[in-house]
Amino acid sequence: MLLWLIPFSIRICMGQIYTENQEIKIYNPTIDSIFQACSSGNTFQSFIMIFENNLLCCILNILNGFLLGVGTTVNLAANGFLSADMFVSCNQTMPITDILKTTMPHSFEMLGVWLSGGIGFMIAWRIKQLAFNNEVVNMKFVKKMCIYTGIVFLLILCAAFVEAYVSMNMLK
Repeated sequence: MLLWLIPFSIRICMGQIYTENQEIKIYNPTIDSIFQACSSGNTFQSFIMIFENNLLCCILNILNGFLLGVGTTVNLAANGFLSADMFVSCNQTMPITDILKTTMPHSFEMLGVWLSGGIGFMIAWRIKQLAFNNEVVNMKFVKKMCIYTGIVFLLILCAAFVEAYVSMNMLK
């Protein structure tokens, strides 16, 4: 969670330091596409795009465990930074209370992102144990990873639904 929270905090602080002319802008075409789908009234398409975007983040967190967690670390840090960038960018056009009101209903998606990062790190740890301690992967570990991955999937699916059908409607 700290790997997400530290870049998030840094980006929030950067937004307060820089003036409007010096603001760092990160263009994200996926977010633009989601807002366009929502604006055109295609909530289901927004839901699918939100779900795919968040699921991709979680899949990368998990699979990067096979790269000994390096990719998981980078992905969590980038996700934290980009999440804060959305707050800073939105804060230029709307008050923080409105931002929080629209993001809080689906904020449990972060549990899915953090849990997927934890899964990636558990995979990296297990690989390290295999390499240096000659331990074998047992079915208990595999079952646990499957259960956790299923929980991540459900969290991301539910959060995408809430974001598309509840949070986005609060913006209208």
